[in-house]
Amino acid sequence: MRIVFSILVIISVYFIPATAIAQGTIDSQVEMQGVTVVKNDTMAKYHSPKKAGYMSTFLPGLGQVYNKKYWKVPIIYGGFAALTYFIIDNNANYIKFRDAYIARIDEDPTNDDILPQYTTDNLRVIKNIYWKNRDLSIILTVTLYILNIFDAIADAHLYSYDISDDLSFRIDPITEPAYNVGQVNVNGIGFSLNF
Repeated sequence: MRIVFSILVIISVYFIPATAIAQGTIDSQVEMQGVTVVKNDTMAKYHSPKKAGYMSTFLPGLGQVYNKKYWKVPIIYGGFAALTYFIIDNNANYIKFRDAYIARIDEDPTNDDILPQYTTDNLRVIKNIYWKNRDLSIILTVTLYILNIFDAIADAHLYSYDISDDLSFRIDPITEPAYNVGQVNVNGIGFSLNF
């Protein structure tokens, strides 16, 4: 029962505010000539996280442009350029040392020794190092791609977040309703942190 209650609380925290924004309106206060006026903007500041995520999926950086975070686009493409360079360089060196290693261990006397300054064990170790570095660069490229998508989604969620000078932090005691645990009713007691 407590697990079901926790799941319902999590669902209400994450989905009800987004649904209220998507269905309803966003109220903003405007002070004009000393009078505070509540202005009702229908969907004025709402950005779709789903749209931002899809945009960054199809073209990295497009979700950041949609969220008006233009400064992130050069960082994303700079990361992709650097990782692509490392993939190409590590792959070229891997192929060079792999071919030298194969030529060295091959019993064919017509094969030329491409890198005579290295021993056979050195060729094998260096080949494996470039192989691992190439694979790590590929994994980092995929990670950067996924982080690009998550960043666009998070920015879209926080696009209409209110950043004002009226920030407060409050700790309140809370009690949860009684639950049956065996033969005993147990009340949940704790603290609520409100920002």
